[in-house]
Amino acid sequence: MDYLPYFLKKYELDLQPTNSICIDVNEARNGLYPGAHIAASNPYEHYHHGIVVDVDTPDLKIIHFWGQEKDESRVQFTNLPVFLAGSPLDLGKKTRRLYLVNYDGDSLEKQQETVKRAKETLEKTDELVYNLATLNCEGFANFCRAGSWESEQINRSKDFLVSNALQIYERVKNANEQNKKHIHDILKSLPQDALTEEEQVLYNKLCQYLEN
Repeated sequence: MDYLPYFLKKYELDLQPTNSICIDVNEARNGLYPGAHIAASNPYEHYHHGIVVDVDTPDLKIIHFWGQEKDESRVQFTNLPVFLAGSPLDLGKKTRRLYLVNYDGDSLEKQQETVKRAKETLEKTDELVYNLATLNCEGFANFCRAGSWESEQINRSKDFLVSNALQIYERVKNANEQNKKHIHDILKSLPQDALTEEEQVLYNKLCQYLEN
C-alpha cells in the first residue's frame, strides 16, 4: 500500500507548489517555454517535477530526476506525454494534471540559466544519488530554477508527519519496508531544533519504530 495518498486525503494535505497554476495540456505548447518549472499530479498524490528545455520538438523535451524505481532514479530526458503518464509503461493508460510553477521577477535570462543548469546536471547524473527527503525531483527542479535543492512538498509532509505521529504510527504498523524507509527518510531530514519537547518525543517514537 502507498500510504501517502491515504494520508493526503484523510488530512486534506495539499502539496500543490506555491505560485503554481494548472494549465490545459492541449495549450501546453503555447503556455510553456524553455526553462519552465512544471509539475504533474492528480488529487491526493505527490507532485512530480521537471524542467522544460525545448518546446520545438513534437512532444516537448523535459529533464527530470526520475526512475521506474525510486532507488534507480537518474537525471534524464523525457517528453510531456510520458511526464504526465508518470512512466513510459503507463503511457496511454493514465495521465495527470499539468502545473506551471511561476517565479517572481522571472526573466528570459533566468529561464536560459535554468536550461543551462538542467543540462549541466544531466551530464553529472552519476554523481547524484536519489533520496526522497534531500535529493528528489522537486529539489532538482528548484535547483535548476533557483539554485537550491529545496522540496516544498517534503517540508509540508515532514510537518504533517510530526504533527500526526501517533495516528500515523497506528496506520504504518503493516507498511512494507519501502514505505517505512521513505517515511523515515523524510523524518530524519527534519531539523531537530525546530521541534518542541512534545514533538521530539513523538518524533523519536516514530523514528524508532521505522528503524526496526
